[in-house]
Amino acid sequence: METREEKLASWAAPSMNPEQNIRFLKGSLSLNTGNSGNGVRTSEENINFDQIEDRLLNTDSDNIDDDGGSIPCQWHFKVISLPRLRPGRLVLSIPKQIFQKIQDKWNLHPRTIEIFLSNNGVLATSHCASSGRAALVLKVANSRSTGFDCVSVTCDPARRTTYVLYHHLNNEDSVFATLLSTPERCIDHLFFVAALYRSHHQSIETHRNTMDDTIQGIERQTGFGNPGRLDPGRRPSLDSYPALEDPKHTLQQLSYCQTDLAIIGHVARCCLDCGEWLLQAIDESLKSEQPPHYGEKERNSSQLYQWDHQLSARLKAVRLMVREDVEYMRRRTVTLVSQLQQIRDRTESQTSFMLSIITQSDAEYTAAIAVDGKRDSIAMKTISILGIIYLPPSFVATLFSINMFNWGGTDGNESSSMTVSPNMWVYWAVSVPLTVVTCLVWVLWSKSENKKSTERLTIYRMKVPESEEASVSAKGIVGFTSGDRVV
Repeated sequence: METREEKLASWAAPSMNPEQNIRFLKGSLSLNTGNSGNGVRTSEENINFDQIEDRLLNTDSDNIDDDGGSIPCQWHFKVISLPRLRPGRLVLSIPKQIFQKIQDKWNLHPRTIEIFLSNNGVLATSHCASSGRAALVLKVANSRSTGFDCVSVTCDPARRTTYVLYHHLNNEDSVFATLLSTPERCIDHLFFVAALYRSHHQSIETHRNTMDDTIQGIERQTGFGNPGRLDPGRRPSLDSYPALEDPKHTLQQLSYCQTDLAIIGHVARCCLDCGEWLLQAIDESLKSEQPPHYGEKERNSSQLYQWDHQLSARLKAVRLMVREDVEYMRRRTVTLVSQLQQIRDRTESQTSFMLSIITQSDAEYTAAIAVDGKRDSIAMKTISILGIIYLPPSFVATLFSINMFNWGGTDGNESSSMTVSPNMWVYWAVSVPLTVVTCLVWVLWSKSENKKSTERLTIYRMKVPESEEASVSAKGIVGFTSGDRVV
């Protein structure tokens, strides 16, 4: 049954460019100790997609000895690496028909595609007791993307061949360099998985070094928490206050670092789990190791019996060396996880420090605004006092300047004494009621606004208990009928 990822997987189109290069490595290891040299021959080349069936799927000649005999004196291996041709999640770099042919001919692990499309680190093994064939598939965690750094390996003793399929290697050169540096270890199918594990660990260490350099640069810039040594004389001085040009930009960098650390921390923990799974698989293979199966007729040959045990002894020695390398990388991963935690703590410390710096800067800015506001308030108060002082004389001057008052004149026909117009009552009859009406309108409007504010506050206080009851009901206190669906 296909999984959700397999249903959503995007296979390469059959009409893709057939001249697309694929890295191919093949070789053989002589099991005859009488041969000169180490008996290892390797050949690396680039092939096209249209050459896969001729170069990879022709498994009938895999168990034919170079000397023309039927004695299995050599062990073969074939390695293919599928590059990443298209970006995106759940994207595969091979047409579905070609992959099915490879899986059938090479007897790859049945969960190869499911694990290739997985987003987390997974290691799965399978073993056929009748034929002695062992299959193993590994997918290391790589951020939120799928299909990166995958390998599916099949060890077929009947054909004396190991088949290896790499998919979307992040550092293909590193993996192939490991294989070509110690080709004598290619007799062990677990070595191909260990090579990918080593490359993945190196990628995490490279990313960790980048994060460490970034945080150390920020620490030197801020002058806070600059990593010192055990020698107290080398500790940085705490007397000088750091001068930060753009604290908000630095805080943004720290936020990016926290996101990267969360991702790389997950990847490192999955890498540690993969190392433990790989060690467990190696230990189980060492305990249950059996001589290859070649049939009863061939097993009666004394020379075959001798080579059979030579193969077992050589395979055991190589597998022990592979285990030592995996254990070494696993221990380095343990230290790597601890270093990532230390970098995460330093990042959080710098973030807290920068937030305090920004808060202090904002507080100083707010205090400056308050001082300016106080100055403006003093100025307005001064203007108000001056207005209070000058308002009565202005009112008196305005009142006496109207035509209701006659101050007399210099002409002899006019009285020199002041006279008040008999229509003076009109001024008071208009101004006093108008003032009273204005005051009444203001009082009524204030009472109306206060009443509306009180009603809104009452409604809000009544709604708060209802929302609390609704939240309690959503948590399951209110029962549901059998036909209800909880989302």
